[in-house]
Amino acid sequence: MTDGADRGYRVLVGELACLVRLAHAALGGATVVLTGSAGGGDGVPAAEEALAELRSRIEEDAAGTLGGRAGTVVGVHVGCEVEDLGQLVQRLLEAAWARQEREPFDERLLAPLREMADAALDLVARAAEVLESGAPGAVADVLTELQEIGRRQRLLYELLLHEDHADPDDIADLVLLSCCYRQCADHAGAIARHAGLFAHAATAKP
Repeated sequence: MTDGADRGYRVLVGELACLVRLAHAALGGATVVLTGSAGGGDGVPAAEEALAELRSRIEEDAAGTLGGRAGTVVGVHVGCEVEDLGQLVQRLLEAAWARQEREPFDERLLAPLREMADAALDLVARAAEVLESGAPGAVADVLTELQEIGRRQRLLYELLLHEDHADPDDIADLVLLSCCYRQCADHAGAIARHAGLFAHAATAKP
């Protein structure tokens, strides 16, 4: 890859990392509402603003020229993953709006969901960093944490299965939300999984 092409690729990767961080901001806004975190009252507007900017930026990037084979691979792959993240955030926002008229989740049931949400948020943030660095060790760390999120989801399900007094609607919501966060983590893992390949492609000779 020539110096000019390499610089163009790096600019593209930086732009894609910005998209991932916008997805992270939108996910964080929805999460503070759903998990009852501090500042939750401002969560929905913040999430909607970040989500609107994310969608606008995705459309602008899709209309542009990716440039080069490496740019095409990274642009299409990460663009699809980020678009899916945006759709998941939209589902979480809809759940947040629906829950505003209901009683909060029981704290005993909410705690494991909050842990899942925090872990998913961390993975999305780290995916942006790994995308830019392509460091093999950072990729491995993200994939290891991805397995941990699966463990936390199983623990939540075990709790729900043994909770005799939980509201059935709350159980359904918690399962749905946990699935959304698990999928967010999966998309972050997919970005990280290919980051090393992208970095190699950027430095490979034509």
